Amino acid sequence: MLAVAMSLAQTLLAPLVSAVVLAFMLGPWVTALRKWGVPPVIFAAAVVVGALLIIHAAIVQGSTIAVDWVGRAPELLASFSEKLRSAFGPAFSLERLQSTFARSGGGPFDAGAVLQSTMNFLTPTIGELIVFLAALFFSLSGRDELRRYLVFVFDDKETRLRTLRLLNNIERDLKSYMAVVAAINLVLALIVTVTAFAVGLPNPLLWGIVAFALEFIPYVGPIAIYVALFLVGFATFGSISHALVVPLILLVADTLEANVVTPSVIGSRLTLNPGLVFLGLVFWTWLWGPVGAILATPLLIAGAVTFSHVFPQHEINLPE
Repeated sequence: MLAVAMSLAQTLLAPLVSAVVLAFMLGPWVTALRKWGVPPVIFAAAVVVGALLIIHAAIVQGSTIAVDWVGRAPELLASFSEKLRSAFGPAFSLERLQSTFARSGGGPFDAGAVLQSTMNFLTPTIGELIVFLAALFFSLSGRDELRRYLVFVFDDKETRLRTLRLLNNIERDLKSYMAVVAAINLVLALIVTVTAFAVGLPNPLLWGIVAFALEFIPYVGPIAIYVALFLVGFATFGSISHALVVPLILLVADTLEANVVTPSVIGSRLTLNPGLVFLGLVFWTWLWGPVGAILATPLLIAGAVTFSHVFPQHEINLPE
């Protein structure tokens, strides 16, 4: 029943939860800047303005590239069909794929319609964006008052101290997660940008930005960027081996990051069970779509910290 209610209230809850999670990540910065005389409301306003500038830049650049691609769609589709035919034979021409989709009930392939539906699926509505930014501003500017209320809602001193430690640990772990993952994703984005530029892919900076954003989504994000890079490389070069260069280099970098860099940097404190990460990703993606996929790991970290405080290990005495 709770999951159904959260699904029905996605338009309201998804931006609110996103804002609260981001406020927890940025919470330690509020404390640090207040020591330097910067009021929380100034920091909150700066964060919201920075978010608006990033969103504006993404919309302007993305719309420019999207309009260019849609305008060149017939030329690109014809070129892609010819390269499919030369690489895989006549059975894999774009016309055969279109007729297959049409026979299966999918209708003819329309690049503009696919692009429009993709943008509608990934882009939040104006109302949700306003709710997110407003909730983020008030969560950061009123952080101290909210923490004080949550602590003093309990009567006994021990529960108040446990609540305070819980809030501090959630902020600390989420801040560590955001800092480490953002730094790692920035390095991966630089690798994608440099490699794409070296092999001649169009818009290498755009692919670096896309890789940086998608790498925040476990499992699904890297696979999506691999497929996208391969398709763009194949459409550009027409050679499978040439198109695989950038995805394979990113795959090697992702493998090293997942097995060597992240465990050594994050350590055991933020190491999560891969099975739990996968289940959390599936659940939150099913519940809230792309926003849920991004929130899955931070919510799992917050849940793990809460569970460790509610059920501390030193109080658990199981029979042998």
